[in-house]
Amino acid sequence: MPLYEYQCRGCNTTFETLRGVNEQDKVVVCPQCGEKKVEKLMSACSTVRGKEAPSGAGSCGSQKFT
Repeated sequence: MPLYEYQCRGCNTTFETLRGVNEQDKVVVCPQCGEKKVEKLMSACSTVRGKEAPSGAGSCGSQKFT
């Protein structure tokens, strides 16, 4: 089940939610203020190769997904 990150357009809260493939059409609601107008974000991911330090992407936050 994929983990998606959203940002509320009402209060600017960033939050994550698990959504199954069959839940893609369900409305996402902000857990902070209850707003239904949220924007899906694209998160940076971190990778590790063997014993090396994580790559430069790290978990450095989100970018708006358009």
